[in-house]
Amino acid sequence: MIKPYQRVTLTYLVFGVAWIFLSDNILETFVTSAAMLTTLQTYKGSFFVIIRRMWFKIEDRELEKEAVFISTMRAVQHILNNFLNKMLFFKLVAAEKQNLPQEIVEHYDNVIDETTKQIKKLSGIKEISPKEIERVAYEKEST
Repeated sequence: MIKPYQRVTLTYLVFGVAWIFLSDNILETFVTSAAMLTTLQTYKGSFFVIIRRMWFKIEDRELEKEAVFISTMRAVQHILNNFLNKMLFFKLVAAEKQNLPQEIVEHYDNVIDETTKQIKKLSGIKEISPKEIERVAYEKEST
């Protein structure tokens, strides 16, 4: 998988080289005056800088959204882990006092184990995409 900074660099390189060579060739084909060619190349360069700046801004927003998503997922994982720890504590106290029937304790253990596995799978996601998250979150356990 290509990293975001590599994608930006590669895109900039390809687009920049194509822009320079193609637009220069087009201008030289249609413009005969050296003064006009220089002026149009200046405008062309300014246009390239403006477009590229807008492109950087859009990419920055996308990277920021990804960072917010990752932080949110970490917070959710933290909250769920705390919840699971509280459930385990409750189970230990109930087991000590022997207040719960064995079948309830077993069901409780299954719920805790299943939730723990799901959290671990979610935290192991390498590619952040809706498809990958759904695949991991809703994947059926193999029996």
